[in-house]
Amino acid sequence: MEEHMNTFRIPDIKFQMLSFILIFAFSGAVLAADASPKAKSAGRAAVKTAPAAALTAVETAAPAPVTLETAAASGTITAATLSFDDCFKLASEKNRDYKMAVLDMAVAEAQLAKAAGSFGPTISVSAGYEPGANLSMTDISSLMKMFNITTNGPVYTSFMSLNYYSARVSLSQPIFTFGKTLFGFKMAQESYNISKINYKKASKKLNLDVINYFYSALIAQELSKTKDDTMKANEENLRIATTKFQNGQASNYDVLQAQVQYANSLPEAKKASDNARIALEMLKNTIGLPLDQDIKLSGTPEYKKLNMTYEEIKKKFDDNSDDREQIRSATNIANYNRDLQAAMLLPSIALSTNYTYYSTVSAFHSESSYWQNSWDITVGLQWTLFDSFKNVASIKEADANAQKAELNRANTDNLLSIQLDQLYTSLDQNGKVIEAAGDIIKTAEEGYRIAKESYSNGLIQSVDLLNAETNMFNAKINYLNAMLNYITTAQKLKDFIE
Repeated sequence: MEEHMNTFRIPDIKFQMLSFILIFAFSGAVLAADASPKAKSAGRAAVKTAPAAALTAVETAAPAPVTLETAAASGTITAATLSFDDCFKLASEKNRDYKMAVLDMAVAEAQLAKAAGSFGPTISVSAGYEPGANLSMTDISSLMKMFNITTNGPVYTSFMSLNYYSARVSLSQPIFTFGKTLFGFKMAQESYNISKINYKKASKKLNLDVINYFYSALIAQELSKTKDDTMKANEENLRIATTKFQNGQASNYDVLQAQVQYANSLPEAKKASDNARIALEMLKNTIGLPLDQDIKLSGTPEYKKLNMTYEEIKKKFDDNSDDREQIRSATNIANYNRDLQAAMLLPSIALSTNYTYYSTVSAFHSESSYWQNSWDITVGLQWTLFDSFKNVASIKEADANAQKAELNRANTDNLLSIQLDQLYTSLDQNGKVIEAAGDIIKTAEEGYRIAKESYSNGLIQSVDLLNAETNMFNAKINYLNAMLNYITTAQKLKDFIE
């Protein structure tokens, strides 16, 4: 996708503080973009490349970031300046959801190996020592008389020998199971495929969460700075209104309005500062740092236009969608399970063989003359003819689940197509806002500057100055919202089609 990107940079500006609720509504719903290298001016430090970001984070020439090796060794970072790369690496080492996805894939891989082993033989070894036994005795005196052997009463003997020492090697090999083994293996294959997709999605989500909270924290800090500037501007407006009132150039209403505006900006500035602190704590929690750890962030969000048509995006989605592949594997599992339950009605044929090495002498001897051997080979058939219709019920259940899986796949395909349309539309709308924001903000800033001078010279009323100030900050807020939404939507769309 990188080849379809080109960079469009809007000049650095300070942004008006947005409502805390609105910030975290965006941060919970949107995804993020790539961070790629870019050089700013001589006052900027070198740029680090974030491997999976659609947007770039340009590091400032602030205090040098602590090394990740030191962070990993100590578990904490003291007064560190972290880039996106630093945050992502810490998160990949500490995030529990990501680690569980890795373990889930290892479990599925082991289950696949077990299923593959069902095709091969099973070899076992056993050994035993039998110090004594009550053997069955048989009277053979009548048999001896048949051979003209005279006896003085009953003669008892045992046709079974006492194997004091024995060792056995056994081998069993399935020959034909009418699909039972094959369907089990196919189901394990699909489960392993799902686990790989889940691991891939967990990696994307980790990258997404870090980008989301990283840029949300950056923007919240910028909003806090902007709110401080707003408070200072309101304080200056109050001073001007008071001076004009004393000179008879403004009414008492103008002074009261300026006082109210300044008073309102004081708690808003405090709220903005608290919001920036909380946003930073959310990032710390995501990357596994203590909440009381002192860190700073380096980087600035940049707009990177996605030059792909909807048809190109749709084609990549059809070819590479992880969600479609996952639901397809789940449907295949349901179908294989139905076939497996049907195969349970049929017999299984297996080969078994045993080789026994034993000694009938009570005292143990290692010489071969004291030992004997025997072997046998058996081809067996096992067939459950009646199980109180339990298997029939299992077949009905598996068939219903297979039909449900097919319906779920069709429904999911439609929902994914709708989601793709929503992402592309949102990306296009926010991109247009960003591209127009440069001229709009410059015009609003110039209008505010003219209104401020005109108000100082008594040419306009205070309400006109307030409207100009509101227009300027609204333009900056719209740009900021569009930037955050574009960054996260671009990353979500990238993950959606790759």
